[in-house]
Amino acid sequence: MKRKYIFILAVVIALFSSCSDDFFETYPATQITTPEVYSSVDNIDAVLNAAIRYLMEETPIQANPGLPALFLTHEVMGEDAFARDGRYGFRDSYPYRDPFDNTTTRCRFFWYLQYTSINHANNVIANVDEAGGTKFKYLKGQAYALRAFNYLNLVRQYQFTYIKDATAMAVPIYTEPTTPSTVPQGISTVQEVYDQVISDLKEAERLLPGFERTIKNRPDINVVYGLLARAYLTQEKWQLAADYAAKASIGYPIMTPQQYTEGFSDVSNPEWIWGHPQTRTQNRGGYSYLSYIETTPYTTDANGTNLYYGYNAIMPDPHFIALFEPNDIRRSLFDIATQPAEALYRHYRYRKFRNKYPDHDGHIVLMRSSEMALIEAESKARLHDVAGAVNVLNELRVKRNLSELSTSVYNESQIIDEILLERRKELWGEGFRLYDILRLQTVPVRLET
Repeated sequence: MKRKYIFILAVVIALFSSCSDDFFETYPATQITTPEVYSSVDNIDAVLNAAIRYLMEETPIQANPGLPALFLTHEVMGEDAFARDGRYGFRDSYPYRDPFDNTTTRCRFFWYLQYTSINHANNVIANVDEAGGTKFKYLKGQAYALRAFNYLNLVRQYQFTYIKDATAMAVPIYTEPTTPSTVPQGISTVQEVYDQVISDLKEAERLLPGFERTIKNRPDINVVYGLLARAYLTQEKWQLAADYAAKASIGYPIMTPQQYTEGFSDVSNPEWIWGHPQTRTQNRGGYSYLSYIETTPYTTDANGTNLYYGYNAIMPDPHFIALFEPNDIRRSLFDIATQPAEALYRHYRYRKFRNKYPDHDGHIVLMRSSEMALIEAESKARLHDVAGAVNVLNELRVKRNLSELSTSVYNESQIIDEILLERRKELWGEGFRLYDILRLQTVPVRLET
């Protein structure tokens, strides 16, 4: 028997609106405004590095591993993942309480995390003079990209999709550094927030050509193209979305079937356009993103030494495996514990994500070429270019051990359905599911388990 969980957006927005007045105040970052801090490239680079690490690693409580907590919340608010009862972290996300109910810690955390990151970016933008030279220009461009990334997440998270109502009130916009005495801004419309996102990304697009990063967590021109593709996809500006998605993936070939099975924990993966590397000394340990989503159970080695793997807190829905064709390399990552003595007895385990041990320093994926291919394919299909959409989708399918689809078999509606299904399969666990539900104005159906 089916249990249909209807995702009523009005209820979600009402929950968000129920947050207390001080919920809408931003949490200012520690002010670093003395002129000498911004007088050298090295100092500014250190400020920007701290801003990025803060966004990815800030952990006020164990169950909020930085921005990846948002990714995990978005996954369990869909139909293809669930939060195990009695495990750390995301039980309140499954019934749609996070991040909109201010009785949960995650509600306030998401708000101040992203606005603090915005304030870090605002400090760099306000204090860096791009006329100081190419390196100053590159740092300012990265700050614009970081600010746009946060506002794009916020506007998609806290309001109906752009196409439904661009005049709806969304979130406040801050473009100058704030202090504890700053007068709070009023709430801006969806249109105003998207205008700010596009403006920031266009500035980054102007400033970043030629920038060659040494660490993949820095937003470069490909990342900017990818963020523009995401924004234009949600705005249904299909040609722009397709064009920028194609540009974003240049130089980042889709990973092979073998590479797909290697654990999604290393930025050296050729298709990772943007990712956050963690090190032995700079990671959240057992609090990390991968600790929550990895399904390898705790175990011991032959010497009895504890091998701490995942909490198994977030699992694939038992029906999720049915979406995959038999030869799909991704299907091979599923197994099921069949013996009562086994950990996770009668649960499907999906080994897409595996942390790095013993230091829990697995890397965090933020943008991949596969996502860009799916944006390009969907955009082409909605522009009535079915053949073009099929060709792009096939580039991904063959890298997942699947046969190519024929352009003569699918009409526009059918190929769009195939692409949207592929998004669910390919991007599972990476934080896109809630955004897609809102963007497409669909109803997730959770089946009886």
